[in-house]
Amino acid sequence: VRFLQVTIGVMTREPAVETLVKDNDPRVRNDLLMILGNQSYSSVSTAEGKEALRTRCLEAIRTIVKEMGGDPKKVEALYFTAFVMQ
Repeated sequence: VRFLQVTIGVMTREPAVETLVKDNDPRVRNDLLMILGNQSYSSVSTAEGKEALRTRCLEAIRTIVKEMGGDPKKVEALYFTAFVMQ
């Protein structure tokens, strides 16, 4: 059994996009958990795997922002500020 715990930061300089992300927190969490929950240990144990996961999570947040009427390009980045695997 493996355990993955991450802390994520989303970077934007646009207050409207920040509000969209915060207002849609349950959906953001759900979509990210669905992505994270389907990872295998081998797929996230390399730097390339972590980067691919980061990119996929960023795209998920951009999709939510777009669907809520915001500009997805204003979501500049997503960072893993903690990444623990056991």
